[in-house]
Amino acid sequence: MGYLAIALGAVLGAFLRHAMFNLLKVDSFPYHTLIVNVIGCFLIGVFAEYCIIKSNVPSSVRLFFVTGLLGSFTTFSAFALDTGFLVSKGEILKTFLYISSSVFLGLAGYFAAVYIVKSLIR
Repeated sequence: MGYLAIALGAVLGAFLRHAMFNLLKVDSFPYHTLIVNVIGCFLIGVFAEYCIIKSNVPSSVRLFFVTGLLGSFTTFSAFALDTGFLVSKGEILKTFLYISSSVFLGLAGYFAAVYIVKSLIR
């Protein structure tokens, strides 16, 4: 049941992300990505905190919203949630390492892939 909840949430999240892209499409600045990331971070904060306070939320509901819908809408929300959990546990060094390595390695992976593809295609 969990996988079905994730799949249904992911379909809805991807649809909403694409709709936001079409609604806010501007060539000079990626407003759509910024807005999606901020909304996703806010919503995952609301939902995660609600689930912590109300521990009787079924796992299929959590999986639908957090992993499926918000994970598909924006993976940045999952990054914010993981960072928030590290901060709440007082893991400041791990928080810094997680943030810096996520940003650096993510960008390094992107630019490495661009370089490799351009090298192979040329």
